[in-house]
Amino acid sequence: MTAAASYNRIAIKRLFRALEELREVYSDMQLQTAQVFLIIAMNQGITIKELMRRTGLAQSSCSRNVNLLSDWVKPEVPGHGLVVTSEDPKERRRKVVHLTSKGKELAAILSDIVH
Repeated sequence: MTAAASYNRIAIKRLFRALEELREVYSDMQLQTAQVFLIIAMNQGITIKELMRRTGLAQSSCSRNVNLLSDWVKPEVPGHGLVVTSEDPKERRRKVVHLTSKGKELAAILSDIVH
């Protein structure tokens, strides 16, 4: 990419507004956590293994980010209530991740911003 490359300032502004919206929910949100949230939003019912493949993150990093986005990071440490994990009905050893209603609301807001 060259220094003279053109870009759409309106698109950049929309992206910035979307990032601000994510920070409204979680003020210290890392880009990695935002990426995990967006991949889950695009792929309801994604497995942790598939999430690892799509993000390139280790299982521990995926789990940590999913926990941050869940109701509880760990006992007595609340999360953000944006996703929920459950057993895969086809393979009980696998976990699948879905957005909660709060997560769906955030995804809709983000979608409206960038649209």
